[in-house]
Amino acid sequence: MVLAAGAGARMGQPKALLEWRGLPFVRHVVALAEAAGAHPIVVVEGAVTIPPAALGPAIKVTNETWSEGQTSSLRRGLAELARLAPGCAALVLTVDRPHVRPATAQALAAAFRAAPTQIWQPSFAGKRGHPLVWPAALVPELLALGPDATPRDLLGRPAVTLLRRSIEVDDPAVLDNLDRPADLARLP
Repeated sequence: MVLAAGAGARMGQPKALLEWRGLPFVRHVVALAEAAGAHPIVVVEGAVTIPPAALGPAIKVTNETWSEGQTSSLRRGLAELARLAPGCAALVLTVDRPHVRPATAQALAAAFRAAPTQIWQPSFAGKRGHPLVWPAALVPELLALGPDATPRDLLGRPAVTLLRRSIEVDDPAVLDNLDRPADLARLP
């Protein structure tokens, strides 16, 4: 799932439609989901309409409550994934990291396939980053998060903390949010 519903207030425009290397950010992130072998791929839009050409093989859903924050978009995307593929796990990608390497997405997918009951996330230089792979058993708990809760709250629960695993990657982009125009200078 690709979270791409925000207005990009700090960036001055929606990040989903920013271009890098000739493609919108959202298309780069969909390509990461493809590299991981994710299927189906759901893109959650909100503040702006994402044109079909930017989606590739992804299915688009709209989060009418996108202004309530990223958790509302997460719930909207998870609900669609659950409808399309009941009982599936979720690779959650954000549109502000189009420069994550495909090898990182592939490594996460491989780690998940080896241990599908665990939460997987990349780490770089010992720090955990994004994207995350959530096992199917935790998708209902993510869907049940209240309006003021975030996935971090779920990760803080002792039983869930025990499921958290990291895979070290040589990819500093897993820690890099592109939030402001000056951040774009970091793109390779």
